[in-house]
This record gives sequence, C-alpha cells and structure tokens, in this order.
Amino acid sequence: MLFLATSTSALLLLSSLSLQTLALHARQRSSQALATAKLRDAEHSVAMAFQQHAAGAHACLLALHSSEWEGSVGCPGANPAALQFGRVADRAWQLEDWQPHGAMVGTLQLRWSDGSQSRLDLELLP
Repeated sequence: MLFLATSTSALLLLSSLSLQTLALHARQRSSQALATAKLRDAEHSVAMAFQQHAAGAHACLLALHSSEWEGSVGCPGANPAALQFGRVADRAWQLEDWQPHGAMVGTLQLRWSDGSQSRLDLELLP
C-alpha cells in the first residue's frame, strides 16, 4: 500500500511539473511574440517619420548615401540631423546608414537605444 501511495504521489508531482513547464514555455513564447510585434510597430513608425521628415528641403538628401549628407552642396537648406535620430514611444533610434537604390527606394539601417539594429527597405512616397 505504501508503494502505491508513493508511486501515485511521484506521478502527480511529475505531471504538475510538466504542466508548469509547458505553461512557462507558452508564456515565454507569448512575451517574445509581443516584443517582436512592438519592434515591428516601432520600425513602421520610424519609416513613416523618416519619410515625413524627408519631405520638402530634405527630399534631396534621399538621393544621396547618408555618408554624403553633411556639407552637401546639392541640398541647400537641408538639415540632415532631422533624419539621423528620433524617438518612437519609449525607444530612441539613430540612423546608421541610408542607402538609396534608385529614385524612390532605399535601405534604412537603424540602431536602437538598447543596442539592437534594424534594417528596413523603404519605398518612398512621391
């Protein structure tokens, strides 16, 4: 009788630990999915802000690689700083690189305040 009680207790203990482990993994996956969704949302916000700031006097900068922005004689009145950093909700970002791929397409590389990086392919609005 003691053997049966001990075996049953051990089985129940293992079962509850398995269920607890499954719940923990589900929670981690859910947290990771939420963090990924927040990052994608922040990237879309940066892309929209970048395009908004790139209008008007700054539009001529988009035809140039970001390393050529400072002192560009082809863009009088343009302030590259408006395109080089910003903030989305609680996250700050800094432009690492802008590489144009034609008149209306380019690749935006960002560094976030937490040290992570993002790479976005943008199709610019006319």
